[in-house]
Amino acid sequence: MKKRMAAVLLVAGVCMVALALAPTMVLAAQFTYDKGPNFTVTYPDSWAQDSENPNKVLLRTKEAGSIPIMEINVTDIPEGMTLETINKKEYKKRVENSQQTVAMVTSDKATKTKDGTPAREMVLSWQYQGWMPLQSVILSAIKDNKWVYVVIHQSPGDPLWDAPHSLTFK
Repeated sequence: MKKRMAAVLLVAGVCMVALALAPTMVLAAQFTYDKGPNFTVTYPDSWAQDSENPNKVLLRTKEAGSIPIMEINVTDIPEGMTLETINKKEYKKRVENSQQTVAMVTSDKATKTKDGTPAREMVLSWQYQGWMPLQSVILSAIKDNKWVYVVIHQSPGDPLWDAPHSLTFK
């Protein structure tokens, strides 16, 4: 009887752990771009496509409330930009101009995409409409003479890197 009770408690414990981890195990949605360079980005399927698209990106999704917001885009490489400078100079400038704010780079380093393509990741801190602190988590890569980036705008805290780091070129 004691062994049976221990087995029941063990199964119950495993189920409770599985339920506690369920948010990290949710089915994922996938964005696929096949117009060159071809790539995919995986993100939580609870994020819905945002009807607003002020930055005119390929895909803008967000959590049910309002943040985090993820944007995925492919664009020409601005003149004179390299992988090492594109986040610090170009993306930062875009945030500052669109939000009329001063943005601060809190982290900027070399990394790789899921498939091993050289990339750059940066965390940018700024204020939305001059009052709400936000951070943008940006992963950029240059592939086939195009700038590909995945950015998540979120509340300050631990950067959400899962979706940006799922960037995979084919």
